Amino acid sequence: MIRVALVEDSDADAAVVCDYFSRYEKEKGISVNVKRFNNAVIFLDPYLPEYDLVIMDIQMPYMNGMDAAHKLRELDNSVLLVFMTSLKQYALQGYEVQAANYFVKPISYFDFSLKLEKTLLKTAAISSRGIIIRSDIGSVRLSPETILYVEAEGHHVIFHTLSGDYTQYGSISEAAKKLGSFNFAFCNRCYLVNLRFVQSIKGYDAVLDGCVLRISQPKKRSFLAAFEAYASSL
Repeated sequence: MIRVALVEDSDADAAVVCDYFSRYEKEKGISVNVKRFNNAVIFLDPYLPEYDLVIMDIQMPYMNGMDAAHKLRELDNSVLLVFMTSLKQYALQGYEVQAANYFVKPISYFDFSLKLEKTLLKTAAISSRGIIIRSDIGSVRLSPETILYVEAEGHHVIFHTLSGDYTQYGSISEAAKKLGSFNFAFCNRCYLVNLRFVQSIKGYDAVLDGCVLRISQPKKRSFLAAFEAYASSL
């Protein structure tokens, strides 16, 4: 099943999209569950990272779609995002928030089905990659490819990502279980490192993009082996 959040203030436009999804389901033999939100505020407060696809109108009251998309990316950097707009120039700003596509109103079924087909090809990979954490700002879905490293700090772990830091109550060993198949390795007992961001290893220092993490003596051999295995697989 494809789970879709439709954030659209216009009843008429929302009805068109829901009708198109029903038609698409019958043509493709798939199941789609669409949940409609009248505005971005009720969609984001609270946001639940349970969708495969978010379709977001840009011109809405209370909070416009572009501002909402930036807030969405703080909470979920994996979910696929498609904009709806009557002005094409707004859609071009979607690159700032990794929008997968956009629909220009009035939407034809041909354009809808063509762009939806291309977008949904990505959903299986996105769903399998995302991990959900309960951070200090609520439930957040993170793509492992955007996590630089995970840091243990007392009874909490900090996920340092390309889009910012997220703190969760728990242990770093629990984080390691979630990220076990995504090329992460311990450089010491407090740091779990995404090997794709390691630029070099100098002595007991792992040099990442923008920071240097210390490699402990007990972990050096295993960390070097993991890094060499990852590098040789590229």
